[in-house]
Amino acid sequence: MTSQTNNVPSIDRPTSQVAVASQSTEQRSLYDTDFMAWCEYQAEALRAKNFENLDLVNLIEEISDMGREQFNKTVSLTRQIIIHILKLQAFPKDQAAEHWRDEIDAFQDSLDDIVSGSIRYRFQQQETFATQQAKALRRLQRKYPDTEFQPLEPMPLNEIIAWPEKSWHKILHSSN
Repeated sequence: MTSQTNNVPSIDRPTSQVAVASQSTEQRSLYDTDFMAWCEYQAEALRAKNFENLDLVNLIEEISDMGREQFNKTVSLTRQIIIHILKLQAFPKDQAAEHWRDEIDAFQDSLDDIVSGSIRYRFQQQETFATQQAKALRRLQRKYPDTEFQPLEPMPLNEIIAWPEKSWHKILHSSN
């Protein structure tokens, strides 16, 4: 049976053990074959507070993955920002400098869109800035082996996101 509005299996199921076992198999199959329909089904069951019809195994895994994904995006965007700041610091007069500034702005906007309080806390606790700066420096050293890049002072996420314009001025004039 499917709901009329979105072709998602209806959550009006019998509660017997056999029906629950059969539904669980049906949900897992739906999870594997039509993820969007599975998500809609889970949302419909949650809204209806029909908890016995949830695919808890996959739902728990998906929620956990969502958190990891957000943190991984934060880490990746941070590394990209660091790489571009280090390039600006090392090559302030390069013709790509304006492009690097634009990239930093775009990465900052994306980072600002996804960062939450718990991500900020985890970022600080895991010393993520230092780890990502080390990766950025390794990448830049491979690409520019004759250039000595000056490491940045550690920054919390709010400073990375709001990298002030006066810092650009400072970077451009410190390399002269």
